[in-house]
Amino acid sequence: MGKIAFHPIVTAVEYVGKLAGMLATTLTYFARLSVDFRMTIFHMSNLGVNSIPITLLVVGFTGMILSVQVTEQAVRFGTTQFIGGGIAFVMVRELAPVLTAVVMAGRVGSSIASELGSMKVTEQIDALRSLAVNPIQYLVAPRMLALMIMIPAVTVIAGLTGIMAAYMVAHQVYGVNWEVFYSYIPRLVEQRDVSAAMLKSGLFAITIALIGCVEGMHTEGGASGVGKATTNAVVVSIVSIFALNYALTVLLF
Repeated sequence: MGKIAFHPIVTAVEYVGKLAGMLATTLTYFARLSVDFRMTIFHMSNLGVNSIPITLLVVGFTGMILSVQVTEQAVRFGTTQFIGGGIAFVMVRELAPVLTAVVMAGRVGSSIASELGSMKVTEQIDALRSLAVNPIQYLVAPRMLALMIMIPAVTVIAGLTGIMAAYMVAHQVYGVNWEVFYSYIPRLVEQRDVSAAMLKSGLFAITIALIGCVEGMHTEGGASGVGKATTNAVVVSIVSIFALNYALTVLLF
């Protein structure tokens, strides 16, 4: 009975240990500059650039919905000058980095887990070890570095897209001009907000890469195991993103 009660705790501790071990090893290769930069560029395109359209759609529509809710109330109470600043403040601090990370976790995290999981069950990872190639150096480090570069970059593009989408709705539906919309953005959005968003994005990138790689490289059970690893990678990544976002928000602001 006691073993059953403590099993989830033991499993969680083992999982955190796998994440920490992989992170430490990957950072060691970063410090040595022992990363395949050609593979990194490939993954920047495959995992990052190809994720831009869906990310912009998600953040853009979110900005439009936010604009409808905020602008309607602002027009009613005569405070339209705060519309742009308020939307930009929320978009930069929270929505852009979190929504980008969630979309990337769904698209990229699942891709990494399924690809590495397939390699694991077909013994390709064991073949790399037999050739004296460290799988973390060859498979994990390039993917993590690519995401650490691309997720902050995509976050910037997504944030600007969300703000402009919000302005389009405010202007077309409620007649708010650009001067009024923009007037309070420089006053409410500070440099530290942008820096915090970039820090969040970088840590989210590490989280997505780590979880996807751990799930993939510890896959067992053939095709069904690959499916389970893919699902776990997405679910654990999204939950971790929201938990990490809360912790960072408390610490940074």
